[in-house]
Amino acid sequence: MNTQTSGRSAPSGAAAPASKSEWRRFLLLAFVGLPITMTLAIAAYGFVVWFLQILFFGPPS
Repeated sequence: MNTQTSGRSAPSGAAAPASKSEWRRFLLLAFVGLPITMTLAIAAYGFVVWFLQILFFGPPS
């Protein structure tokens, strides 16, 4: 008999609020977190290209 308790199993009554919280977290990440992260990544890439053009490669011709 296994007497270990895992944090993954929840009583059926507690499953609905956890699911609602997961949806909120997913929507927050999908519509706030990812756009901010992608905007920062694109800005960082643009800065690196600009910086390399200044130091090594010169302007595009």
